[in-house]
Amino acid sequence: MKSTKKTDESAFGWDGLTTFIFSNVLIFLTFGLALFILLFKVIQTATQSKTTISDNSEAILIAGLCLKNNKPIDEYKIRLNRVISILYALKTKPKIIILGGITGDNSISEAHAGADYLINLGINSKQIILEDNSRHTLENLQNARSILFSGSIQKTEQNFIIISSRYHIYRILSFAKGMNMTLHAIAAEKSLSYSPLTIMYMIKEAYFLHWYWSGILWVFITGNKKSKAKVS
Repeated sequence: MKSTKKTDESAFGWDGLTTFIFSNVLIFLTFGLALFILLFKVIQTATQSKTTISDNSEAILIAGLCLKNNKPIDEYKIRLNRVISILYALKTKPKIIILGGITGDNSISEAHAGADYLINLGINSKQIILEDNSRHTLENLQNARSILFSGSIQKTEQNFIIISSRYHIYRILSFAKGMNMTLHAIAAEKSLSYSPLTIMYMIKEAYFLHWYWSGILWVFITGNKKSKAKVS
């Protein structure tokens, strides 16, 4: 399962820079109104997200997170521990798709580190599929979509679950909707923390979402096919 291929660091690019500037111009022109609306949705979803799933789930996706010395950080462990608690409660054995490539100074992918953690806690490695080429959330979902609809997973009702931190869920669901993916989100934590760090994360999520939707608008205005491929 080991992955040592370094993911391309040039995820920003000229298209990203253009939509980044466009997004900030829109924030200035609208006095940040759309940003505040998105922040409200981020908080609302973070508060209301569930921690349990139905027994007919076909696959469980886990959003990866940065590593420290090739090991999951505490927040990532909380996501992985949620998977374990869910699996023990289920009668079925859904596939587990762990998302995330190599980031920072690590030599293994976020997906590989997550798989090692689960296997060490007794999860069958045959249940686990790695998506270890992505650099950010949008690529996580784009690559996961390829896996989900490749035929490697037996689907009946396309009941796919994704697990992440509460502050991150609204952005994941927004991206998935834009990609015509139906995902059911499960929160890693029992409840939302309103610590200064979590509040900062939620503001950042709203900002990234504004950038994403500005990119969608930019594609609509310009018809840029290269930009469209990156956000869909």
